Amino acid sequence: MADTMLLEAFEKHRAGDLAAAVALYLALLETHPDDVDALRLLASARRSQGNLAEALSLYARALRLAPDHADIWFNLGNALSEAGRNGEALDSYRRAAELQPANAPVHASIGVCLAHLGEIDAAGEAYRQALALDPSNRIALHNLGNILAEQGDMAAAIAQLRAALKIYPDLAEAHYNLGLNLLRSGDFAGGFAEYEWRWLAEDFPARPRHGAIADWKGLPFKGKRLLIHAEQGLGDTIQFVKLLPLVKSLGGEVILQVPDKLLRLLGNVQGADQVISADPDPSGIDYQSPLLGLPHRLQLTGGSIPGARHYLAPDVENAARWRARLKLDEGRQVVGFVWHGNPLSPSDRGRSLPGPQALKPFGALAETRLLALQKLEAQQLEPADTPSGFRVAGLDFTLEHPGPDFDAGPDAFLDTAAVLPALSGFVSVCTAPLHLAGALGVGGIGILKAVPDWRWGLKGPVTPWYPSMRLCRQPVPGDFASALDEAIGMLRGD
Repeated sequence: MADTMLLEAFEKHRAGDLAAAVALYLALLETHPDDVDALRLLASARRSQGNLAEALSLYARALRLAPDHADIWFNLGNALSEAGRNGEALDSYRRAAELQPANAPVHASIGVCLAHLGEIDAAGEAYRQALALDPSNRIALHNLGNILAEQGDMAAAIAQLRAALKIYPDLAEAHYNLGLNLLRSGDFAGGFAEYEWRWLAEDFPARPRHGAIADWKGLPFKGKRLLIHAEQGLGDTIQFVKLLPLVKSLGGEVILQVPDKLLRLLGNVQGADQVISADPDPSGIDYQSPLLGLPHRLQLTGGSIPGARHYLAPDVENAARWRARLKLDEGRQVVGFVWHGNPLSPSDRGRSLPGPQALKPFGALAETRLLALQKLEAQQLEPADTPSGFRVAGLDFTLEHPGPDFDAGPDAFLDTAAVLPALSGFVSVCTAPLHLAGALGVGGIGILKAVPDWRWGLKGPVTPWYPSMRLCRQPVPGDFASALDEAIGMLRGD
């Protein structure tokens, strides 16, 4: 009877009828509370229903009855990983590997956990172990390519991702990451073509839009209306609107759609006839293109990036107001800083400085005021004898701040854009204000991790995207001190 009920429940489970399967599992456990298979399968069903807490409890209950059941340890690891508890998940996967050392998916999952925990070299070894057991393991094939890229071996990363695509030609994540690494290596044609796979990648943060409008292929569109729509982060939008004059040169009316918070900043951007935030009536639009799809459609190369030194300008009245409020014309050098990006972004790992205290060496610059342009909450500031009356709290040096109302409205970066051109220098990690400085033609200095975001390339102090900008790179992962010393030397004029 119990076996029959379990089989019926499993068939419902496999067919996707989770509610019916759960009801049967629960009924079976009422009479057979120690049925390990019912417990682990119920845990799986609850996890699929999004009830991770109950799934974890059920797996623990099953393991008390069957502590040497490798599959339960593996699935417990999956549930813990999904819950973001990567350290505990790693312990579960390692226990599963002890019980089943020849299980390639277990070793691949160990690699995933280690990568999430920042143990890149160990993750690579776990993926290699999985591939030694199963050369076609999809997760290990693809993720090893990403590890090689993080380790700075771009040629090996590209080769690994191409090897994965020979076995799994439709693996969108591998195409997408191959594109990023080709771009990082300077292959714009190949990189932007592969980058088009981003829409099919499971973890890509944006979703396709405006599917009812014909896709623009990069051809002349005289007499037609083309909608270009932002798709990713604010920094991406600021960077890629630089291409709008190229688009405009091919024909008719260009309509740029951006998030509400960028509407005022980009309202007069060159190359756009109209800047909007709401979705337009599709019947009035002939073609559409996502903003970061423009390089592929324009067949952009490193040498064909528009050379404009600046393509955005601050509001004149706002700029004058902030110059007066912060006394930026008093004669002393003023250097601005942004030291961290969005901590919730996966790309922030290793990108941000550990905190504002890391900026203390800039205090040695003669006759120089240090000004934080990082948006901070009121509790992160303290009163000070500065023009604004504020400084960043808890530091043993003075890092001024414009105050809690700085860029506090619904519009993004209007105050930052007003202040940046009045500064003697600006130092930032790779985040939106760095792109804004480049778009304004400000002499910004980018502080980059050893293997930076693709747009900065792999070497050199300059970027074709922003002629006014200089780049300081970590010589090895984690060594921000050397990059900051180089930035100080640039500001001194060494």
